[in-house]
Amino acid sequence: MVVVKPFRGVRYNTEKVDISRVVTPPYDVISDEERERYYAMDDYNIIRLDYNKGEGEEKYLEAARFYMRWKDEQVLIQDDAPALYYCRQDYEVRGEKKALRGVIALVKLSEYGAGEVLPHEETLSSPKKDRLALLRHTKASFSQIYGLYEDREAKVTETVEEALEEPLVDFFDSTGKRHRLWRISDEKVIEAVARAFAEKRIFIADGHHRYETALAYRDEMRRLTGKTSGNEPFDYVAMFLANMYDDGVTILPAHRSIKHEFSTGEFLDKASKYFDIQSFGKDKEAFFRFLYGDGRNFGFYRSDFYGLVLKDYKVIDRLLPQKSRVLRRLSVSVLHSLIFEKILGFTCREDNIAYIIDEEEAIAGVAQGEFTAAFFLNPTRVEEIRDVALAGEKMPGKATYFYPKLLTGLVIYDMRG
Repeated sequence: MVVVKPFRGVRYNTEKVDISRVVTPPYDVISDEERERYYAMDDYNIIRLDYNKGEGEEKYLEAARFYMRWKDEQVLIQDDAPALYYCRQDYEVRGEKKALRGVIALVKLSEYGAGEVLPHEETLSSPKKDRLALLRHTKASFSQIYGLYEDREAKVTETVEEALEEPLVDFFDSTGKRHRLWRISDEKVIEAVARAFAEKRIFIADGHHRYETALAYRDEMRRLTGKTSGNEPFDYVAMFLANMYDDGVTILPAHRSIKHEFSTGEFLDKASKYFDIQSFGKDKEAFFRFLYGDGRNFGFYRSDFYGLVLKDYKVIDRLLPQKSRVLRRLSVSVLHSLIFEKILGFTCREDNIAYIIDEEEAIAGVAQGEFTAAFFLNPTRVEEIRDVALAGEKMPGKATYFYPKLLTGLVIYDMRG
């Protein structure tokens, strides 16, 4: 049973700061140049807490010092009573206007095997080590894990939105997205939301590293304190919970740019055994119309554009016999197992592949010689994420890119109470 409950959020005091200048995207999508820009934007920018640029342990110590000082200065204030929070982000993607909506609440931590909170993606040790060190020093979470739940009738959204009054904050960021945050303190609404989630499962969309970090921190604190009631602050993690069937949930493909020397002609010749191949020359617009015209289509760019359509999934069944059918049907599985490993003999490493969302950026990287080729994918569908998670499988890293990203610093979960 999923346990959801309210909490006393820590928020920026809008009488002392301009909220639009102190919040940021998640740390893991911020470049070094962007981090410098956020540092310069405002002395109270959340970057100093969540992604401090110090070295070694000092960066975590400094983050903790800033956090305590900002609370003392009332730049950060804590709500008097526990509440749920509701966040709405209005955005535009590929010419379409959408709204990402969700409830921010505490969710009781559970092991993946319990079937309450389910992952879909592999994780790396380095980010978890970093997040655990930050959690140890600050005892606070500055952002929420992005979770999905199934609610075809949108009952949770309807229940919450009927209770909304004036938002706590309402602002536009530098990219034109509008962000609003509400506090929900009505006990009947809170109880209704908790009852609804008791019958649901949560699928992690973004934040696998942070969820596993929260589990590690919980286990560590249980050993250190001897408190094993299951209802301590460290037994919970803050999550943003969105209905997976809401039109506002968008997944973009993470295209792959690689550093690997190979012959284009030899690659196309080998690939023709498994794919129907269409050459688009320099016609970028026609290429992308083809790519996104069908979920089975792939794209390849070196000096010219090529479209690839898999002839038969049986080859993937033979390559990945130990994997579930849903995992074998993913575009990213076809790309990595058949195109990269079997045809190219290419093995992904941190130094020879980049995961790029922006199509123009991927093309430019090849044209400028930074990469040898770019491979383009269709986005993973939300139902595929659900089915992979339910099958107990894990997608390759960067199989999904949820857009837009949640802001860091809107609501902070302080485990001191």
